[in-house]
Amino acid sequence: MIRLRPPSSAIARRSVAAGLFAALLATAALPAHAQTPDEAARAAERARAAALEAEGKALRAEAEATYQATVPGCYERFLVNRCIDQAKKQRLETIQRARAVEAEARRITLAERQRVATEAGARAAAPLTPAAPGALPAMPATTAPAPGADTRIVPAPEAERIRAEREAASRAAEAEAARARAAADAERAAERRAAEEAAARRAQQAAEDRARYEERIRKYEEEQAQKKK
Repeated sequence: MIRLRPPSSAIARRSVAAGLFAALLATAALPAHAQTPDEAARAAERARAAALEAEGKALRAEAEATYQATVPGCYERFLVNRCIDQAKKQRLETIQRARAVEAEARRITLAERQRVATEAGARAAAPLTPAAPGALPAMPATTAPAPGADTRIVPAPEAERIRAEREAASRAAEAEAARARAAADAERAAERRAAEEAAARRAQQAAEDRARYEERIRKYEEEQAQKKK
């Protein structure tokens, strides 16, 4: 069985990703004495999302570097196609790990955005501050309104402000959710295109490898036939 080993640069990239994660966590923990537990937890989640994104990029770079370093050596082996297939399989497995890590980072980021939008809506919908305990209610007016006075109810400015803030927060949350959906759809479409292009390249490479292999076999058979004459 042919064993494919990642280059030392891949190991270095993993170390860089791990170091970045530790550094981000340390940065999030520095001002913890001035943060609430909830704020500290959110900072840690943001640091984790950034570290996962860095790890995903490092894994993708590792997959490509390992493949590029392995394939040239395959042409020096007798089982060329088998060696190349194993290199492609290892690259795909590494890329799949990168996708899983990046998906987790996107999940954390989207959850944080939704939490911010929900809190903004809750603040806008919060009721007014109640009156202090013991305060006497205002006495209703006993004087009859003058004939012909305008009896229409005029909304209070404070109620109008709260309604406007609530509507603005709702629109902002909907817009943010729409942007997140559009970004996720665009990313999925880009991944599909990349997968299709990679599959086409693999098919072309396999055809070329097969043709070279068959040519080597043909030359080998011709040489053996010449030796038997």
